[in-house]
Amino acid sequence: MIIRLENVNYIYNPGTAEEVKAISDVNLELGGDSFTAIIGSTGSGKSTLIQMLNGLLEPSSGSITYDGVPIYKEGKLTKEEKKALRTLRCRVGLVFQYPEYQLFEENVLKDVCYGPKNLGFSKEEQEEKARAALSAVGLSENLYEKSPFEISGGEKRRVAIAGVLAMGPEVLILDEPTAGLDPLGKSQILELLKKYQQERHVTVILVSHSMEEVAQYADRVIALHKAKVVLDGSTRDVFSHRQELEEIGLGVPEVCAFTQSIGLGDTLTVEEAAEKILQMYKL
Repeated sequence: MIIRLENVNYIYNPGTAEEVKAISDVNLELGGDSFTAIIGSTGSGKSTLIQMLNGLLEPSSGSITYDGVPIYKEGKLTKEEKKALRTLRCRVGLVFQYPEYQLFEENVLKDVCYGPKNLGFSKEEQEEKARAALSAVGLSENLYEKSPFEISGGEKRRVAIAGVLAMGPEVLILDEPTAGLDPLGKSQILELLKKYQQERHVTVILVSHSMEEVAQYADRVIALHKAKVVLDGSTRDVFSHRQELEEIGLGVPEVCAFTQSIGLGDTLTVEEAAEKILQMYKL
């Protein structure tokens, strides 16, 4: 799936004293076999942007299309048109920050079945999709009959992500999926997301404040500042713009800053930095 945004704007409280332009003249093409990170300081427009990507918010102006098909239509819609638009938007899954707060069913399996159930799948299909999603996030079957409130925080986060995966999205958007987790939990969540993206050849879009996470897992980075896209390119290219990133309150991963400071150029991971240092000293 290819999502295209053309001259997209979003204004909160238009025509009032509280009017705020959250997204300004954004043109983007997203999709394909990629792991894309969206970065930006608080108030830059990240949350507004991702909510427009799956139809939760309608642009104040501009257009958003999925594979060339508009996800919004003007005027009164027929029942069939509404169903078609809903199906189209389900191709893009959105996982909010702290998604475990939305768990509510009596056991893990039923909770993950909820999305496929709403899409009209039979009970057998619901369970099949739920089990596949739970397996994809690395949860064992001995947890399926447990209450989602009896498992660990990291397991809850995985269940919540599985609930979105069970609907079979072609684009998966995650808003700070590692927030509140310990280092091991963060690493496990990101590793499973990267594995899922590589095995399914889908699009994963990650919103993150951690430049280290972005450097390690993303292959493309989009930086927002004051409602506009200010940088968009490969992870290595974007992090080569250290001054520009620092000017908008971000920066580069610590390992990248270190290797830049000693003249070794841009590095994205500790392993890459170690290799360059070994080469420098011919060790």
